[in-house]
Amino acid sequence: MFSSFQLAGYPAKTWRHDAAGIVEELFRTTSPAYWDMLIDLRQELLHGRNWNTTFDLFLKCRLALETQHYLPFYRLRNLLAGSLRLEAHGEDIGLARILRRKHRSLADIRRHITRDLFEHELVESLDHPLKLEVVERV
Repeated sequence: MFSSFQLAGYPAKTWRHDAAGIVEELFRTTSPAYWDMLIDLRQELLHGRNWNTTFDLFLKCRLALETQHYLPFYRLRNLLAGSLRLEAHGEDIGLARILRRKHRSLADIRRHITRDLFEHELVESLDHPLKLEVVERV
């Protein structure tokens, strides 16, 4: 099934194809109840139109399936950490470190980082949430 994506007009193999292939492997061992979510993740990884959306979808799938499929999500986590960056005001936040924790969404990560900054007195209030953006490494 995965090889058909490479022949269907997608660009030469990239990290995105590797990530989509890992997701593709999950279909064989995952309940059909999760297939729509996995299909959406696979498509977002291949197209990379909005990395914030893709990242949120990854976190949602990971939360739902990682206990049953640890190794594929470990591989995805490492691939994403090496291929994407999490930025706040142009500064790299360290996606690999963030992905070691079980966050539910990008908004959850934003709250966690903002709270840490506040507790370390690096921001004066929690009223202005930190703007985070997931970007592809060049």
